[in-house]
Amino acid sequence: MPMLSSVSKALTLLDAFTAEKPELTLSELARRAGTHKSSAFRLLSTLQAHGFVEKNPAGRGYRLGWKPLELAGRLLGRYELRELAAPFMEALAKKSGEIVHLSILDGGQIVYLDKRGRSQPLTVSTTIGGRSPAHASAMGKVLLAGLPAAEARRVLGARRLARFTPTTITDPRRLEHELEDIRRQGFALDNEEAFPGIRCVAAPLRDREGVVRAAISITAPTQRVAGRRQAEIRKWVTDTAARISEKLRVGGVSSI
Repeated sequence: MPMLSSVSKALTLLDAFTAEKPELTLSELARRAGTHKSSAFRLLSTLQAHGFVEKNPAGRGYRLGWKPLELAGRLLGRYELRELAAPFMEALAKKSGEIVHLSILDGGQIVYLDKRGRSQPLTVSTTIGGRSPAHASAMGKVLLAGLPAAEARRVLGARRLARFTPTTITDPRRLEHELEDIRRQGFALDNEEAFPGIRCVAAPLRDREGVVRAAISITAPTQRVAGRRQAEIRKWVTDTAARISEKLRVGGVSSI
């Protein structure tokens, strides 16, 4: 896969800082990145403007800024979220006898943060850290619905909405209408949109500001998510999401 030379060199500059050498001069950084001082200076100026590096006001060197720490906090928040949600997910998996997932949104895809419950015949094979297209999953639609409408349109417009089954929603306008419904009702249903014979019910996890940060779901064969049982599963998922969200609001995870 082709790499952008400027991005690669900027990352090399950031990687040059160590615990032993937390501050480096322009010459040292240019040498470590294998570039001219003028190129290194332009890259460092851009990194400085975005908070990734800063100049030591008392010297000639550069050091890491606060932005990497902010990003690290977001990443750690995901793992804190896993720990916070784990007992609720275990209880939901035990009550339902189905697979329970936890995910976040990354662009037009969901990323699975956790998975609980025993694998059942006819259920999908998913892995922690794996990805799925957001438009074809209940969790993805919940997470997209949690975005401002304009941001959701931008995310959806950045890629083609691929068809996986006859029921996959590939029309952006139709998907936008469904997202409006999800915002009102507080849950989403994946009606065999990613895998034939598989349905999924998902609900959002909200932080202390009420922002949707993640989603949980139950995934099961279609015949086990129908009629009265579908309504039962929907209540289990939304109730569990509400309990996890309450934990987030009262001092759980501060950043996700």
